[in-house]
Amino acid sequence: MSQYRFPAYVQIGKQRYRERFGLDFEDFTKGQLFRHRPGVTISQQDNKEECINTLNQAMLHFDDYYAAQTEFGKPLIDTTLIVQHLMGMIWKTYNRRKKILGWGKIAMVAPVFGGDTLYSESEVIELQAGDKHSETGLVRVAICGLNQDKKVVCEMGCDLLIYKRNHLPFSANGY
Repeated sequence: MSQYRFPAYVQIGKQRYRERFGLDFEDFTKGQLFRHRPGVTISQQDNKEECINTLNQAMLHFDDYYAAQTEFGKPLIDTTLIVQHLMGMIWKTYNRRKKILGWGKIAMVAPVFGGDTLYSESEVIELQAGDKHSETGLVRVAICGLNQDKKVVCEMGCDLLIYKRNHLPFSANGY
């Protein structure tokens, strides 16, 4: 069966298929822009739980009275929660990654509040194929987080090692 008939699946036997997520390194080109959907609405309760889980004691995230005295007027969503959600939204596109090599940038450029919905977009900034024997290539990605009003709230950049075609572990043996 042709892989193009069911591009999101790999045939692993007669009448047997395995879902496939992510693009191979060879599928990426500089300048590609991906809109990752669906969005995620973050509640103030999500925010409080993230602060508890990460031992974040900044009152700006969970104390309504304190936050009302600041320029924001209400509690801000914790940055780690925003980054987690934005990265989670891009996973289908970049799921064939071996690892995240590092972050070039994480910048919160506008406030995020409980009840806001986040959307993620990513752009391929640079590609490095490595040598012909390498199982991965480097994909440098700029990630933009937007709220429900299409306002940019977060800008990030990261380097990912993405498996080249037919090099993903378990890609041929049915796992």
